[in-house]
Amino acid sequence: MKYTYTLAILLFTTLPCFVFAQDNPQNQEEEVLAYEIHIKTSTQKSFPGKNVDFSITSTNIPKEDTIQEILWDTGDDFQTTGETISHIYDEPGIYTIHVTVNTQSGNTTEDTTTVRVFEHVSVLIADTSVPENQIEIKQQQAAREDVLLIALRAQTGGTKVVTEEDLTNQLIGARDAVKKTNIIITWTQGSTGTSVLSNFAQHLKTADRTLFDELDIKNKGVIVLSETPFGIIAPVAQSSFDQLQPAYILLTRPQAIDLLLQPLNIEEIKNEIFSSSVPHRILGAFSARTVQAINPINIMSFGINHLVNRGVPLNSITLLLMLPVIATILSFSRQVIGIKAFGIITPAVTTLSFLVTGLTYGLIIFSVILLTGTLMRIGMRRLHLLYLPRMALVLTSISIAILIAFGGIASTTNNTAVLSFSIFPILILTLVAEEFIAVQFKSGAKKALTITAWTLALAIACYFIVSWQLLRTIIVSYPEGILLTIPINLLLGRWSGLRVTEYFRFRQLLRYIQ
Repeated sequence: MKYTYTLAILLFTTLPCFVFAQDNPQNQEEEVLAYEIHIKTSTQKSFPGKNVDFSITSTNIPKEDTIQEILWDTGDDFQTTGETISHIYDEPGIYTIHVTVNTQSGNTTEDTTTVRVFEHVSVLIADTSVPENQIEIKQQQAAREDVLLIALRAQTGGTKVVTEEDLTNQLIGARDAVKKTNIIITWTQGSTGTSVLSNFAQHLKTADRTLFDELDIKNKGVIVLSETPFGIIAPVAQSSFDQLQPAYILLTRPQAIDLLLQPLNIEEIKNEIFSSSVPHRILGAFSARTVQAINPINIMSFGINHLVNRGVPLNSITLLLMLPVIATILSFSRQVIGIKAFGIITPAVTTLSFLVTGLTYGLIIFSVILLTGTLMRIGMRRLHLLYLPRMALVLTSISIAILIAFGGIASTTNNTAVLSFSIFPILILTLVAEEFIAVQFKSGAKKALTITAWTLALAIACYFIVSWQLLRTIIVSYPEGILLTIPINLLLGRWSGLRVTEYFRFRQLLRYIQ
């Protein structure tokens, strides 16, 4: 009874206090609005003189509590306000950027980030032959030497034409880095890197000669890293030198990349490579061929160099030089092997189209054209239309089908390279549709499909042959080599023996004769 009375007294005295504590808002844990913001920066690695953009991204600030003020401190005694700012750092170093956001409700939120400003800059042009992780390793290695290695890398899946155009546009967009650096490095297959430099020079000279002069290319060195023999790549590199007019162009192997990731001037870099065991070859004004050196053997090389220096795209020259090679392959396949296709022009221009569009996209467009043309022929069979209006309707349907195919490719692959090439390769491929439909009317669908299949097979075979990077570099460096196709075709024109396919076709008769 005594313990029961004591417990009752305790409950009576503590219960009101407990209730009072629950009802008293001062004892409740105050709800704090924990807003979050984050700084978004255009880059966290920069160099003096380059604009760096900063902005904020809010994650949970409600609409009813709007932002009242945004205060920025860029870490170099500069303060400003605004949702988005742009700032230029004049000195190298590591800067801490601080932002403070004040809202109308009195809430204050902060965030910080860092930007490293490098004193030295190098520009690297690389294609897909260089692994991406290899480039990242070299960037980290250069950063330890206080060198910002800006890598311009081509997108995957593009043809040589698309790759060069992509890298050229990236180099044009990186003009600030080109102006700051004293060395430009190319690490590509064959002549891709030197072609990009030529295209870059042609663009700047055509667009704004003053801008080209401001880049001060004459005081920069160009290092070409390639496994291609120097004797093959040197003429193309010399043409790039004539366009850019740098201090020098140094040909060497990819093993020399580690020597280039140091804060050295162009003479020190050259001496580092000269003193190493890595093979090298230097080009400059002294190695340029003079007019007195022109002779019948190298007159085409001089002519092509003149065209390039006058602004003719090197890709266009390459495709023209490849045309005799393609025609000779097709001539051999017809006269010696006995493959029957849509003449020689149609498979030749189909190959050129594949070189521009790429084999994958070229085959997709080729299939769309043939399928659409066949379906339209079947659909218009009962209309009894004349040939020209009928073909006009076929071309109309083909153009619509190609646009639909483009939309499907772009939406599924997110690859804009498919839309970057010219419309002319597609127009060339439509010639196949006309040939295909004409043969269908004349000889039937089976004959048309057979000839079309052989045309496509020859075009694919020619594509792989002329896509060989070493062959392309040789043809561009020594265009006189295409003259060898003349005696080859003269010999093929006098071919009087049986074709390879005829040995199979007349094998029973040949056995009887034997």
